[in-house]
Amino acid sequence: MRIENLIERPEAIEQLAQWHYREWAHLYPEQGLQDFIDDLQRSLRSEPIPATWVVTDGTEIWGSASVIEQDMTTNRHLSPWLANVYIHPDKRGQGLGGKLIAAVMEECRQNGLAELFLFTPGQEYFYQTLGWTTLKRERYQGETVSIMTARLQD
Repeated sequence: MRIENLIERPEAIEQLAQWHYREWAHLYPEQGLQDFIDDLQRSLRSEPIPATWVVTDGTEIWGSASVIEQDMTTNRHLSPWLANVYIHPDKRGQGLGGKLIAAVMEECRQNGLAELFLFTPGQEYFYQTLGWTTLKRERYQGETVSIMTARLQD
């Protein structure tokens, strides 16, 4: 297993966008598949935000995680956000998501970011096991989501 910046694997954008769209389109009803592709393409600049990393075996892409400026139409005062955390269903349960998130958090810490935020409709416990804390819960796009944070700097 390797974790690579999407800059090194731009051919993965189309597949990742399809996975993300299938998984989360209901949370972004104003966006289509092309918007998901465009969002990932913005990660191809060599800037800390936005950035996307992929989990790979060197050949196949197994998942992704991004850091973006904004991820919700609410909570605009919070930034940056961990987003697009996705592991292909065939590879779930092997610890890949946790390793990917830890690597992304370390990259962010090295880039001087003090804190990250995320929202999740159902994985609050998973993120808590990785050191994230819940700020609040709210209704968002018809679902109850948890808004969470992780401190990266002391």
